[in-house]
Amino acid sequence: MEDNYIDFELNNRKLKINKENPDDILMLKTHGGGYKMKNPKWNQIKVYTRKSDGYRVIQINPKKYKLHRVNYYAHNPTWNIHDTSSNNQIDHEDGKDNLPKHQYNNIENLRVVTQQENQWNTKAKGYTWCKQRQKWRSQIMVSGKKKYLGSFDLKEDAHIAYLEAKKIYHIIK
Repeated sequence: MEDNYIDFELNNRKLKINKENPDDILMLKTHGGGYKMKNPKWNQIKVYTRKSDGYRVIQINPKKYKLHRVNYYAHNPTWNIHDTSSNNQIDHEDGKDNLPKHQYNNIENLRVVTQQENQWNTKAKGYTWCKQRQKWRSQIMVSGKKKYLGSFDLKEDAHIAYLEAKKIYHIIK
């Protein structure tokens, strides 16, 4: 059992997270009823899904953490979990629909990206209907600006143009 867990510390608490199932996270309980325990024990931490955005979250008093950030930190202890700047986001390579629920937050599915890169794997269509021209207009965001890709008679062609542009402009290194 011990081989399946990674030991780490966060907020001065000793924790263990299961390598294959990040929902399985334990915290060492050292105090009870205001007294130090003679025999500290490992307790399961409750993981819940936030209704507002669907993220899995845990609480390590007094702070709440997104589970994918905790898992990434456990595997990469030099990474700054408290830095929530736009250059230190954790991205899920495969979306929720592409993986079984228990694998979504696995370390193999996580990477550090910028906030802009994190937006690249959203389910954008990449096209809109242009009423004035009576055509489908394809565009992509590059460095915060819209890049026009062309106008098309078929929405499928506009979408293909967007997907091809993603291969050029939305590359995460």
